[in-house]
Amino acid sequence: MVVRCILICFAVMLLGAVTPSVSAQAAFERGEKALAENQLGEAAVAYRQALTDSPNWAPALNGLGSTLFKQGQTIEATALFRSATESDPDFKLAWFNLGYAARKAGDFATAVRAYERYTQLAPEDPDGHYGLGESHRQQGQGAKALAAYEAYLEKEKRPSEQKWVEQAREHVAALKPQPRAAPTAPVEPLALPTSNLTPHPALSLTRVRDGDALLKERRYREAAFAYLDAAHADGGNVEALFKLGNVLAVLGYYGQAIERWNRVAQLTSDATIRQSALENVTRAQVRVAQQGGSPQAQGVAPGFGPVAETARAQARRFYEQGVQRIQGEDYVGAVQSLTQSVVLEPTLSVAYTARGSAYIGLRRYAEAAVDYEYALRLAPDMASPLYGLGEAYRMLGRTEEARASYERYAASTARDVRPELQSEARQTAARLR
Repeated sequence: MVVRCILICFAVMLLGAVTPSVSAQAAFERGEKALAENQLGEAAVAYRQALTDSPNWAPALNGLGSTLFKQGQTIEATALFRSATESDPDFKLAWFNLGYAARKAGDFATAVRAYERYTQLAPEDPDGHYGLGESHRQQGQGAKALAAYEAYLEKEKRPSEQKWVEQAREHVAALKPQPRAAPTAPVEPLALPTSNLTPHPALSLTRVRDGDALLKERRYREAAFAYLDAAHADGGNVEALFKLGNVLAVLGYYGQAIERWNRVAQLTSDATIRQSALENVTRAQVRVAQQGGSPQAQGVAPGFGPVAETARAQARRFYEQGVQRIQGEDYVGAVQSLTQSVVLEPTLSVAYTARGSAYIGLRRYAEAAVDYEYALRLAPDMASPLYGLGEAYRMLGRTEEARASYERYAASTARDVRPELQSEARQTAARLR
């Protein structure tokens, strides 16, 4: 499969909503040259200079995104590609890059939207259809994935792409309707809470990987917190829910594990995953009948569950340490302390807000935005994350969202609002009109 301009950039200037200045064009060309030579540090500096001279210029946003993607900063790259598409909705290259980067980050909803737009702009390019098929498949949208793969096979004529042709054919064969055996155990109905909050698949994927690393070290309690964090970030993340169930079972919380596996069985379109989840439910139900559904019922010390006061106190100490490090401009140390804080107490919203500020200090604006957004999910009545979001969005070139965040902060009556920052927020919002 040919990977598009994540690795390749066009030196030809693409027309967008922003007309670049002479200095911005010169900086952009330096960035293109440096990127082509894999001089990523120089490329990033040049693209940022172009954006300073001509803010929100789509080709420079796309170029910087390509650079950061090659440096492994997928979340920030995705945010920049999104900004490029917002600046110039007809910029085909940015739409493809957004789809590819979002898919690699596990944000399949964003990937679908990007690939759909790309296939509208470039309907004869088979790569867009393949990416769309992959994204739909990962979302569990079998019929849509099937249609996209079939479109890819119809359009793919390149001899060099036979590997991807074979994979697409395998997916088509697997996705076509086939008779299925009835499950060995019924799915128990759950009255699980629903939410209209926007999911954060990239953050969820990151926390799943954190949980995987902890699990390898047999740090089961910490792994459980990581998987729980992932499930909070994206309630539809089947992998997070399945692994959370596994760790809860290891810790003796069979009742909670059953809830997660039943949820997996409801969500997944993969017959193998559903069958595994249901088999786990059956085994765990036997354990519940024999021992009870939790360590407390078994008369042993709990390894998970509600945050203990000792853990909560330790989380607050890490939070205070992180704030002190921010004040001392030790932003790397602050991120480390604040990450420890949220591992110990995953719902500590002020720690996510503070970590967002540390990311701002490190100029990791996309990660800052994710933390501020998550803090608002945990504590919608807070004002501080709104101001942070304004700052992060502004530095990412997402002007409309930045202005809206500043305006919401300026109008807030929350307890943590600061009058001097409200005044600054009003002024900044006015400048962004």
